[in-house]
Amino acid sequence: MVQVTSQLSLPVSIKEVETFESYIQGQNAQVCDYLQQLLNQFKTDTVEHWLSYLFSESEVGKSHLLYATCQQAELDNISSIYLKLERNTELTPDVLFGLEHYSLICIDDIHELEDSREWQVALFDLINRVKEQNTGCLIMTGNQPANQLPIQLPDLLSRLSWGINFQLISLTDDQRQQALIIRAEMRGMNMPKEVAKFLVNHWPRDMSSLINSLDQLDEQSLQQQRMLTIPFVKSILDL
Repeated sequence: MVQVTSQLSLPVSIKEVETFESYIQGQNAQVCDYLQQLLNQFKTDTVEHWLSYLFSESEVGKSHLLYATCQQAELDNISSIYLKLERNTELTPDVLFGLEHYSLICIDDIHELEDSREWQVALFDLINRVKEQNTGCLIMTGNQPANQLPIQLPDLLSRLSWGINFQLISLTDDQRQQALIIRAEMRGMNMPKEVAKFLVNHWPRDMSSLINSLDQLDEQSLQQQRMLTIPFVKSILDL
């Protein structure tokens, strides 16, 4: 498994905690099942579902699911690569050349290409190469339906319509609480339900912010040898 970012020129491991097991599915169970079934294609000689597109607003878990799919691919000895697109990046479109030789190609946030025709052409060409080679599958994500993306290359929008599209649905507050409890457990922390509920109600409600709050709580609970209680959380996070 290889991850490519604008900050790192060498391959690095994708976040090991971003797995299917740590993803709270909510109303997205069908998407999770589909992504896991995609990898079963490589047990046969034909890749049927070679193009997929996931879209949602931010902080719903698109990147998490791409990480999870790559993690599962690694366990199944399937070659994979993850690329996150960023508007202000040091990468050039040439980074897409040759990716068709991976079995699983995950490209995150393609809406970031709205200002670059060069990148759009490069992505269009990659899609064509993956289709022609017919040995791998390409999963992409964006922040809105494919036909509404701010992309000026009509041929690229047309190609995106070829694939299977899924919209991810935001978690409910109860599901956010469940996600916090699970992520705390993965750190060896016991988070009571009332503490998780307090955090969801009093901290920024996007999952990145909620999970990042665990960094401070984990560090301070270890230093102070304190349990996760509402008074402790209020004191550490200044709530």
